[in-house]
Amino acid sequence: MSGISGIIKANSVKVKDILSMTSIIRHRGLDDEGYLLIDDQDNIHCAGGIDTPVIVWNSHYAYSPTIKTETLWERTFNLAFGHRRLSILDSSPAGHQPMSLKNGRFWITFNGTIYNYLDIKNELQKIGYQFISGTDTEVVLAAYAEWGAECLNRFVGMWAFAIYDHKLKEIFLARDRYGIKPIYYWFSPEGHFCFASEIKQFTVCRGWESKMNKPRVYDQLIYSFTDHTNETMFAGVYQLPSGSYFVSAIDKIKPVFNGQINYQKWYLLKYQSFKGSFKEAAELFKELFNQSVKEHLNADVPVGTALSGGLDSSSIVCAVNRILRTNGRLELQKTFSSCYVDERYSEKNWMDEVINHTKVDPHFAYPNLEELFSLTSDIIWHQDEPYQSQSAFLAYNLYRLSSENGVKVLLNGQGADEYLGGYGQFTAARYANMLKQFRICRLFVDVKNSRKINPISNLTLFKGIAFSLLPPCVIRNIRKVNSSHDNIKKIINIKWLDSEYMHPLDSIPLGYKSIPEISKHYTFYSTLPKYLRWEDRNSMAHSVEARAPFLDHRLVEFAYNLPDEFLESDGITKRILREAMTGILPEKIKNRKDKKGFITPEELWVKNENPVLFRQKISEAIDMTGGIIKPEALIYFDNIIKGKVKFDYTYWRLIIFNEWVQKFHIKM
Repeated sequence: MSGISGIIKANSVKVKDILSMTSIIRHRGLDDEGYLLIDDQDNIHCAGGIDTPVIVWNSHYAYSPTIKTETLWERTFNLAFGHRRLSILDSSPAGHQPMSLKNGRFWITFNGTIYNYLDIKNELQKIGYQFISGTDTEVVLAAYAEWGAECLNRFVGMWAFAIYDHKLKEIFLARDRYGIKPIYYWFSPEGHFCFASEIKQFTVCRGWESKMNKPRVYDQLIYSFTDHTNETMFAGVYQLPSGSYFVSAIDKIKPVFNGQINYQKWYLLKYQSFKGSFKEAAELFKELFNQSVKEHLNADVPVGTALSGGLDSSSIVCAVNRILRTNGRLELQKTFSSCYVDERYSEKNWMDEVINHTKVDPHFAYPNLEELFSLTSDIIWHQDEPYQSQSAFLAYNLYRLSSENGVKVLLNGQGADEYLGGYGQFTAARYANMLKQFRICRLFVDVKNSRKINPISNLTLFKGIAFSLLPPCVIRNIRKVNSSHDNIKKIINIKWLDSEYMHPLDSIPLGYKSIPEISKHYTFYSTLPKYLRWEDRNSMAHSVEARAPFLDHRLVEFAYNLPDEFLESDGITKRILREAMTGILPEKIKNRKDKKGFITPEELWVKNENPVLFRQKISEAIDMTGGIIKPEALIYFDNIIKGKVKFDYTYWRLIIFNEWVQKFHIKM
């Protein structure tokens, strides 16, 4: 796990540019620092910085640093890679990056973890490759040297990396299937092609101007949508999409459309309908899940788990506990949880069920309002873009707690809700499908049983089914005249944003009529991408690697191909996971029907503890955002406090938007 930087431009890349880009993400890797610099004579220079350890300077690998960055200060180069290392596998100097292979032909700066790297390593050794480190990075480099872009299909894990082929003068950028690890790019006014792990790395480059991308600002302010497109809220800054790669000769890199590059999509979910029984499916799911958890435990540093008390994180904690005991490892598993003193906003009783069942070593963070505002500036700096609610604040505290307790890797339950139906997003589509199949009796039974768990009105039920049956063009028109976002539209100057009405989901090239479509919708567009950004930034802010066992592609694809009723039926969500965890999870957790998620006592903070402070923050947002937020926002907030308007997270979108504008000096 690391932070990567890169700049490409013929004979005009300066060392201070790549050094600044790499230094600003020091938090992503405190263990080592390294640079690859190639000049106009095609000479290769391996440089180190102030955080490059003495032991690395004294090593004698082909990619070991031999020169300090300050001695090259006045020189210019054609290509520069920068790397910050967080050592998880093989912390020796052999794991230093940028790393090379085949006498300096291939060079890599890599961020991520390949969980099946030992299997690939064995395969490569059989055909003649020799390895000098115990890292997965070297395996990635060798796999690319042997198979080219096809190597991506062999990897199980998370990654964002750049490989330079010195012989072909070619750059290759790649990102994992679901976008767990980030990679952004930007063309400077001088034509430099820059790539990075975080957007803030571009802010220290020559020619940078912080300008807002108005359509994406509109999406964030009106709908709280971020990370749903290749664009960001910064004009000119894009992300390489999940499951994509980019390859080009370094002298031919240029934007093809509005600052974007011509990437290739290498990963698509595979469709192959499952034909077995529910019991058979549960057993296979269990095997795949246990395999994923076991592989995610592979590290040379302490590994812990996040525990929220929900089905997903509890499944991971219990699976880890079982694996450790089976392998004769008696050390206590450390868990990390966020709680609140008010039981209405706390899941601690559910956490205690898991803790008592597994006898883990628990650690708890207790967020409070005072810390919320003292940390907001730091969190938005790490996040790069606004975040939806205080869930990000809770996770920030969680990873800080993990770091304080010496745990460098933390497993979490991210991703399961999206393809197992944890938000109840499959229900309406299932009912619509029953109607189309004339399974009316089964539909009535399902609705009756579902209402015993989650009461739902006939109107809500009708709307959901209609939404699943109506053509997309009709749905778009309904959104225009019947929107739950009318209140915020009245307090945002939409004309200033040069935006006409368009719901963010209208631009997504994907339907919403079946469970497989909805799974892809949530996994690749509407929810998971933003949650993965929050997870990456919050964990790396504290130099902790976040791992998501539920996002093993073999597990995702297996669930994606299951019959609808294996995932949800009669009001019971995540049926396949519940069945697979029989005998492993405590019964109370396995049979739990309510879902609170990563909750915060936001309403209590806003309406009871300190409404004056929140009102002041909204007033500041009105004053500081150049007319985007109208004065009417204060009336809206006052109505929330009085109970005239239903509480939601709109208030926070106004506040965090202003924090973003101020922190990154966005030009208004």
